Amino acid sequence: MATTKSKTSATLGAPIEVSSVSEWNSILRNAYANNQTVVADFHAEWCQPCKVIAPVYANLASQQPFTYFLRVDVDGNRTRPIAAKYSISAMPTFVVIKRPPGEEGATNATGKGVVVEKLQGADPQGLARITNTHASRAYAPPSTLQTPAAEKAKDLGNDLFKKRQYAAAVEEYSKAIALSPDSGVLYANRALGYYKWIQSKREGADSAEARNALRVKQMQDGLKVTNMQERWGKGWVRLAEALLESGCEESLENVAEDKRSEGRRVSLEGAEEALTNAIQLSEGKVKIEAQSVLENVQKAMAALP
Repeated sequence: MATTKSKTSATLGAPIEVSSVSEWNSILRNAYANNQTVVADFHAEWCQPCKVIAPVYANLASQQPFTYFLRVDVDGNRTRPIAAKYSISAMPTFVVIKRPPGEEGATNATGKGVVVEKLQGADPQGLARITNTHASRAYAPPSTLQTPAAEKAKDLGNDLFKKRQYAAAVEEYSKAIALSPDSGVLYANRALGYYKWIQSKREGADSAEARNALRVKQMQDGLKVTNMQERWGKGWVRLAEALLESGCEESLENVAEDKRSEGRRVSLEGAEEALTNAIQLSEGKVKIEAQSVLENVQKAMAALP
């Protein structure tokens, strides 16, 4: 039974108190690598306006979970050099730093970042404006494929999928993958195509044996897309769907009866982990749908003997 891997990233959604130059540099390197915005609050313990604005800053951090919100004590022995580097002369000062221009699509950013906004003073409206303007969004892989022929096959697959011709859609996605094998989007599309094809129980999915063969392929694509695009929430949803299929009653028919409950538990636990990753990495419709499926998974786990 396949299992998922945990998402690796710093905990976002709350301000991070930076304790040293090395920690600052480490967080910025991770932010640049993931093309995420960094907002830094340069504050001091004796600064009353800093204390007044701090809850506003924390609330903005909770609303923008894909942006790094950092706090730097300008008087700290190990953080004073950071304040000096950014010429901080008044508290609080908020600095917005982003990946250097021209490196937005790079997998390994080499620059040291660019300050794109700077705000002095405890100004809630101004702080909301600069953070909303530059906030990072949930990651999505590039959708453009390597060749026009791959694009054509993908578009045809999408059209067939909308018409519920899932077998034909999978065939077109496979053609596109052969032409553009580095596209996580294509593997996700094909995984969903297999899933819908299994559910339809037609066009070659009209027997338990055939559906189980398709479940294996669905799992392979789910694992492929999460290995290729670990930061993409929708990819984790595709893997969760595959895990749930692998633990369904029909899939476990040939498993010894005394082992079925354990097989079901393993698949549910894997789906729970994959959906948790999806929720952490997503926003909007994808996040809402992942939360709904996760609730059902957790109910099913609670009902296991």
